[in-house]
Amino acid sequence: MASEQYDPRVRPSGDGERPAADASLGELFRRLTTDTSDLVRQEMALAKAEMREVGATAAKDGAKLGVAAGLALAGVLTVTAFLVILLGDALNNYWLGALIVGLVLLGIGAVLGRSAMSDISQRGLMPKQTAETLREDAAWAKSEVREVKRGLTRAD
Repeated sequence: MASEQYDPRVRPSGDGERPAADASLGELFRRLTTDTSDLVRQEMALAKAEMREVGATAAKDGAKLGVAAGLALAGVLTVTAFLVILLGDALNNYWLGALIVGLVLLGIGAVLGRSAMSDISQRGLMPKQTAETLREDAAWAKSEVREVKRGLTRAD
């Protein structure tokens, strides 16, 4: 059995089907339809699994981010009050101290927000394996259509 060469026109024995070279046009289309529907079902299952994985990771990251933001907010408010009072005493002007502290905190928030968005965009939300297999499947389907067309033109 190991010495036999693979012939894509011949289905494995045991399925009761004729070789592709001897198959009727209707049988070829039936096989193509069956194979295509099986492929689509498998691709959908893969996409669902990948989206579940991406969703679980995003949910964990979101929960961490929410807890971190809540704790940071409490800390920032306390430190902000301290800094406003400290600068207000030093400058003898509390509104100027509050303005300086506010601008510094806005700058830090912008940097952290940009960093988080960069991390999310690098990881991406698209299921990479599914996208790759869909490209491969499209190429396979095109080659199958070409093969059927060649078979039809030879029959003429």
